[in-house]
Amino acid sequence: MTQKPDNPALIAAKDAQAKVEKCLDEGRSFRLEAGAGAGKTYSLVAALKRTIATRGAELMQSGRKIACITYTEVARDEIAREVERHPAILVETIHAFSWAFLRQYQKALRELIAASEKRKDKLEEAGGVGSKLVEYELGFFGVDDKRITLAHDDIPLYMSQLLAKPKFQLLFQQQFPIVFIDEYQDTDRDFMTAITDHYFTPKKGPIIGLFGDHWQTIYNSEYELAAYPVEAIDKGSNFRSVPAIVNVLNRLRPELTQAVAAPAAAGEARFFHTNQFTGARTNTPHSRADLFPEMARTVRESLMQRLQGEGWDLGKTKMLMLTHNVLAAEQGYPSIAKVFSGRNDAFARKEDPSVRFFAETLEPMAEAYQASKYGELFRLYGARPAIDTQADKQSWRNDMDALMTLRNEGTIGGVLEHLQATKRPVLPDRVLRREEELRQLNGQPVPEEATSLQRHQALREIAYPEMAALVRFVEKQTPFATQHSVKGAEFENVLVVLGGGWNHYNWPLLLELIETKALTAANAKGFYRARNLFYVSISRPMKRLAVLATQTLSATALTTAAKLFGEANVEALAVVE
Repeated sequence: MTQKPDNPALIAAKDAQAKVEKCLDEGRSFRLEAGAGAGKTYSLVAALKRTIATRGAELMQSGRKIACITYTEVARDEIAREVERHPAILVETIHAFSWAFLRQYQKALRELIAASEKRKDKLEEAGGVGSKLVEYELGFFGVDDKRITLAHDDIPLYMSQLLAKPKFQLLFQQQFPIVFIDEYQDTDRDFMTAITDHYFTPKKGPIIGLFGDHWQTIYNSEYELAAYPVEAIDKGSNFRSVPAIVNVLNRLRPELTQAVAAPAAAGEARFFHTNQFTGARTNTPHSRADLFPEMARTVRESLMQRLQGEGWDLGKTKMLMLTHNVLAAEQGYPSIAKVFSGRNDAFARKEDPSVRFFAETLEPMAEAYQASKYGELFRLYGARPAIDTQADKQSWRNDMDALMTLRNEGTIGGVLEHLQATKRPVLPDRVLRREEELRQLNGQPVPEEATSLQRHQALREIAYPEMAALVRFVEKQTPFATQHSVKGAEFENVLVVLGGGWNHYNWPLLLELIETKALTAANAKGFYRARNLFYVSISRPMKRLAVLATQTLSATALTTAAKLFGEANVEALAVVE
């Protein structure tokens, strides 16, 4: 935050930070609600740095740490860099953090496992729990005569069950007197319930700071604000967007009004719809009253040309689409989108280790090799290898040429097998571990609960050119993105396309319910899910926002659009068949 000290956003941010510091000084837990563009990570890092300054030496001397629990590995790495990996700070994802705590207490873990009714048969077949070593490495449950391997979902569950015991509540507090939880709204529900029941409600235990925004819950299924009995601090700032866009956000969310950094900054926020089109529209369970795909594409492209003529720089513009399925067909990775159906964020945010490796290492190496940029090639490889003879050089060339052929003609599995043989480049440990897990199964079906391994197995069968196309998408080399994939991101200009195609999101109904507020038990969950994704989407741009609705909108839905964007900024597009 480098804005002038008298700008409204900075004033609001300083007020929120002062409240956070007061809670830390007085030993009180808190929840910082930071809306889109407010600088939530900045607040978290600032709190960490201040705590290092005030208590870092004391914590290191006593062997204790400040815990910072993140939702993604990307966030973990970013925060760790910001605090320069200070030895008094432990930054980890919820699974890595929980396992680091759990693994210390093998006897207690065995008791929890023995009490699991769903594991009863498997445990009996392996001779019971006994004194077996409990490990967590494969991602699915397994048991043999010497060890028990926990599944991915076991970790936060057993962590919450352990925290129900007073002995472990005390041990937890002794190790971590201060705990910060990033993206609290997306953190495992069992874990958050345990924190609430055993620390917040009885007002004891470590100082716990929650950082996040319940309006940006798009990975969990609980969208309303949980009743955490701690001090609530709202950060009413927006350092990202111009007033025209922040005004829309504030009308949509008046309970968290944001102040802008530059009140006089120019920009725009407009809403376009296709109600004037009277021809045939879609009528399927997942897509009603929408333009057919080719026409929707024509309308979108025509609008983009118009916006470009009005001053939009398309090189600085992102188009946000509803689902990966729509984009996948256009961008060339439909089979990968199908493999990750329901977990699109796993590849859009490079949380899947194979996708991350291909995007950050292999594809850049291939690009460098094809351009004869050998310095860049070996930088990505990790070190300049020993190439002392012509034979060494030819060996490298043969391996890279074979890799180029596999990228064009082979499968993802074929590329992985080639890299395991050549080690040019070396596969990451997580990818090698999944390959080894498949080999250990000896052709047997992947266990039902090992969903990550199932996805990896399916991924191996897909033609590699799909992966290359996906990498171009996730590395922002195309103008497209999905709303799910840009949480936390920002762009100069954004076009949000609201259409049919997925039963989880009904945009016409969302706009109606914003106006009528006629929420029922049947529609409330869908409303909050769609509202949050809409909020995440329209809060990405810094300067220009346009929303295009390709489904027919009711008069009530159009009333909402007019109230949010201003009547003068709502326009019906002329759509010609």
